[in-house]
Amino acid sequence: MARLQQLTAEARAQADGGLWRFAERLPVAGPNLVAVRSVAATIDDLVVRAALPAAQMDLGGVAPGGGRIDTAMLTDASELIEQAAVAVAEARASIDAIDRSALVDQVASGVDQLDRVVAQIEPLIGPAQQALAVVPGMLGAEGPRNYLVLVQNNAESRGTGGNPAALVLLHVDDGAISIAQQASSEDFQRDRPYPVVELDPATVALYGDKVGRYMQDVTMTPDFAESARTMGAFWAERFGTPIDGTLSIDPVALSYLMAATGPVGLPNGDVLDSGNVVSTLLNEVYFRYPEPAMQDAYFAVAAGAIFDALTSVSNPRQLVEQATRAIDEGRLLYAPSSPAEAELIAGTRLTGALPTDNAETTLIGSYVNDITEGKLNYYMDTAVSVATDVCTVTADITPTFTVTSSLTSTLQPDQVWGLASYISPARFFPKGVISTDLVLYGPVGASFVSATVDGVPVAATPVEHLGRPAVKINVINDPASSHAVTAVFSGTAGADYGPVDVWHTPMVRETPVTIEAPGCAAQ
Repeated sequence: MARLQQLTAEARAQADGGLWRFAERLPVAGPNLVAVRSVAATIDDLVVRAALPAAQMDLGGVAPGGGRIDTAMLTDASELIEQAAVAVAEARASIDAIDRSALVDQVASGVDQLDRVVAQIEPLIGPAQQALAVVPGMLGAEGPRNYLVLVQNNAESRGTGGNPAALVLLHVDDGAISIAQQASSEDFQRDRPYPVVELDPATVALYGDKVGRYMQDVTMTPDFAESARTMGAFWAERFGTPIDGTLSIDPVALSYLMAATGPVGLPNGDVLDSGNVVSTLLNEVYFRYPEPAMQDAYFAVAAGAIFDALTSVSNPRQLVEQATRAIDEGRLLYAPSSPAEAELIAGTRLTGALPTDNAETTLIGSYVNDITEGKLNYYMDTAVSVATDVCTVTADITPTFTVTSSLTSTLQPDQVWGLASYISPARFFPKGVISTDLVLYGPVGASFVSATVDGVPVAATPVEHLGRPAVKINVINDPASSHAVTAVFSGTAGADYGPVDVWHTPMVRETPVTIEAPGCAAQ
């Protein structure tokens, strides 16, 4: 960086002498010399006011260490970004002021190259300014914060992941992060006579009011903001602690993050790592500890150990990459109470909010809700396919969207009677049998046409939820069985539809997604 600064300073000086300025008045050569001087000065400004200060920052200070993140470092970064923003804006003004029509190819190519570099930087400045204005506050730089973390259990599926029976309250104060409290479903009132908070009538029509009567069911809906609000009401009623934001994570996302932390030891001698944490937390614990209290104790110890590792990670880049993977798969969600934070993440996958139109994405949804009681979804595999003619029909023809979700039980018949009682209590369904309420969502503004299970027509009543038609269809899976549920939706003739995408319940294992959209750009 020191050598770069030396070179840009020399270039600027050489292009700014009296003889150079005199030559700028000459025809033909003049405009080119003006452009070279402008480019040299612009690059030098960018190096001095942005690149050099950035290079002097110790990014290791942003990494969590000993349970704390240095908020002062973030404040310094915010000041640097503000300074860089001014330099980039002035660079853009200088570039745009150059008359490129008068330039020879060699000079024009240099101006174009600088233009491309600045154009790459410009889209990053605004989000960085916005983030750095908010993040220190999120980390308690302006006062302590409390964050409620729902650990969704994919072995008992719910719309955005699973039964959120394990809860962690994080306390953050000036970058210091600690676990303030842990709780489980056993701490909350069951079978309330009425919801703990007023629910969206469409949510009740589709999922029932149990979303607000049982805390284990708050995540049935794909609307994570409503889930967070409902869980917050449960928490406030039981404990009274104010909540500044609600996060959701599942053990699969934890396995991703543990790729950055490395193995984590527990007091009983167990060692959890990215390869075994899912099977341990979602299956093996129920065989080893038959009593719910013992299971909750194990989950609490494991959560504490993993948390300690995450707040002392030595490779923040790898941690961010793994967190991004979890966000992209819908395994890491966040609902803030602060409007500024909500604005910061609006429109991102982190919110879990389904798009409100089809402009950028024509979204199809497939959500799995287990109603068996137990942890049998550890043995459930899913796949989703969508076929549409939206890019081939003429403007006067209504496009169709056909979504097929398959549910496959990998549980073999000879495994059934060896299942732990907590995995398959057999209270409402025979042991090893999985009952699923599958909810399929069409595009915004579409209409439900028909539904089948394994090709046989079934009755389904559509409900408009989140601006979309949605249908709920129950599927019963015996051990080692597979069923395919298909729903057809019709769009609007002549309407604009963005690229087709699919969001679905994150399961224990990957859900393959295929999209057939002839005539559309590659999906």
